Amino acid sequence: MNTRWVGVVVGGAVVGMMAVGAAAWVGRDDPKATVASPQPAPAAGSIVRSITVNGEGKIKVKPDTASLNVGVQATATTATEALSQANTSGAALIAALKGAGVSDNDIATSGLSIYPQYGGNSSIITGYQASNSVTVTVRDITKTGPVIDAAAAAAGDHITLGGVSFYMDDTEALIGAARTDAINNAKKRATEYATAAGVTVSGVVQISEVSVNNPIPLMYAAAADSSAGSPSAPTPIQTGTQDLTVSVTVVYQLT
Repeated sequence: MNTRWVGVVVGGAVVGMMAVGAAAWVGRDDPKATVASPQPAPAAGSIVRSITVNGEGKIKVKPDTASLNVGVQATATTATEALSQANTSGAALIAALKGAGVSDNDIATSGLSIYPQYGGNSSIITGYQASNSVTVTVRDITKTGPVIDAAAAAAGDHITLGGVSFYMDDTEALIGAARTDAINNAKKRATEYATAAGVTVSGVVQISEVSVNNPIPLMYAAAADSSAGSPSAPTPIQTGTQDLTVSVTVVYQLT
């Protein structure tokens, strides 16, 4: 064999042996080196038996906050006059709301408009109507009636009242009871299914909160009938109760 080719073959063999040795050395001394090992197949019957059920919890809550849509409306032969009357009545209305204990932060303008008025089917403008309304949050729900009465007394015949709604300002303090009720409801359902199937509920695998339905503000149409200078009966208010519901999905292990 050609001497040059012999040298190449021998050199290649030596390099190969060195590579093998280096690999063996790294595998022996490198603590991070891992040796792959075959993973055993899952044993027959090792699948966890489970049941998935939904649960719902519900509690009755009594609203503690009211929201009013109250305002003023004025009609005059000119737009300027109608707006001026609405502005005057609106200012008196807001002052009365604050005097009744409503915070400035709880009074927000929600509507402001001025429109021409037409006579019958005629296209001739007969006057203008201006309106200004505010949304009022009453934190002390027992003062809802007196706040409405104060607004009506201040605005007189210009008063408008779009309605009142009641709701819970903070439901987080009460929601725990609904969650407990939802879990108890889910466990009852799972136990009934398990008993019917001849198995036993042995533990919880997973809990998922599906939804929390806060009480929807209940809207009540209202109208304030007040004539300037004439006394009227206090506005009666009934808040009623509302439902706070929680829905959960629970996975139980069966034995």
